Amino acid sequence: MSRQNVPSPLSRRRVLLGLGGAIVALPALDIFTKSAGAQSAVRPVYSATIVQQNGAVQGEGEPDMFWPRAKGAITAAAMRGQDQDRTTSELADYADRLNFVRGIDYHYSSNHDGGAVAAGTGAPVKAGDRGPVPVSESVDVFIANKLTPGVEPLNLYVGKKGTLRDDCLSFGTGGALRVGDNNPWNVYKRLMELDGVDPMQVDLVRRRQKSVNDLVRTELKALLARTDLSEDDRRRLDLHFSNIRDLENQVTEVGGGTLVGDAFEAVNGKHTENDNFEVVARLQLELIAFAFASDRARTATVQLGGINHNTRFMIDGVLAPPFHFISHRIMSDGGDGASIPNAVGLHHQIDRIHARFFKHLLEKLSAYNLPGGGTLLDQSVNVWVNSIANGPPHGGKNIPYVLAGGAGGFLKTGNYVEAAGYSAKVLNTIASACGVRKANGDLVDNFGDPEPQGLLSAIVA
Repeated sequence: MSRQNVPSPLSRRRVLLGLGGAIVALPALDIFTKSAGAQSAVRPVYSATIVQQNGAVQGEGEPDMFWPRAKGAITAAAMRGQDQDRTTSELADYADRLNFVRGIDYHYSSNHDGGAVAAGTGAPVKAGDRGPVPVSESVDVFIANKLTPGVEPLNLYVGKKGTLRDDCLSFGTGGALRVGDNNPWNVYKRLMELDGVDPMQVDLVRRRQKSVNDLVRTELKALLARTDLSEDDRRRLDLHFSNIRDLENQVTEVGGGTLVGDAFEAVNGKHTENDNFEVVARLQLELIAFAFASDRARTATVQLGGINHNTRFMIDGVLAPPFHFISHRIMSDGGDGASIPNAVGLHHQIDRIHARFFKHLLEKLSAYNLPGGGTLLDQSVNVWVNSIANGPPHGGKNIPYVLAGGAGGFLKTGNYVEAAGYSAKVLNTIASACGVRKANGDLVDNFGDPEPQGLLSAIVA
């Protein structure tokens, strides 16, 4: 017999248990908060980190094509006006939810090999099988272990594996490498808990003959029939299940053609192909938003490509050279090769593509209105960072950090600031914003780096 409101892995959520053993987590609802008598309870804060490769065109020996022209308040008017030619202008719709942070360096590792390690951990490194690994866990694991023991962070990857170095962002206790999943279909199955469902039902979902929504339709109707369900809750449920349907059925550009149907089925087995990189990136980001909305995870990471990220992006209708070549400004992964015409401009356009990836996540998070007010974006802190500072010379100083979301009021937003110190300062801020505290109750100021870095005080409310 089906059961409603079965406790999910994270206690504040509920799920629907349906046909064939299917389990679909529900979003935050007033009805659950009221029934738990937890109106004044502290609401969870979520955090996602997106790591780009190959640096940004941000004025390090080349024109600054990334940042606004003036520090201080971030305004949509300026981003759409005087700064519309800058990469960050892609995020103008979320101007008042952003923080731009310049001046942060990587401490113990930099360049391709260690940049993502420093972005996720800020810790000293040791030799690993394929490059440096940290001596301690990454911040996503640190937060999850403190706040939701037993619930692992979502660890995602976009692109081909088996390149020079792949996963180097998320690490477990003692610096054990966590391998990111680069197939959205596998991630989708886990989030929907389809692995334990009748294989015939899963196959119907996979072949688009049935939606995951169909598997819990009876239970959902029973929930919607409750007279104590508020109109806001009904809207939240409609959005949530619409998002599931949209994930399954959308117009998807795959392999150069347009496919109307299941995006996951479309890229399953083709998720590493060059032409599908942008599709897979957007799907992975949508899965993060769904995981946060249904409280399947509190933290998530997405690594966009390996350390020599050589996806060929379509720019102005032309397939550009491999991204890593562009970042070297020559047709080579090394120091010798033919010059690439307009390499700086091409790099800038690829930066803008990554800015649009970040915007896609913000759009999905801001669509969820939460009980008590605000959106999932307001109740999160999300970071877009690079594994290196620039193209040539691939440095580890002045790493570009873009943060979005107020973390439930912990952060002031709408600021473009200059900072100093190392990446652990950003990680301390994220951990504290998510609710982690030291044993004495103080904010976390000593994560990762044995030289305590403090917090980004300029953006802490």
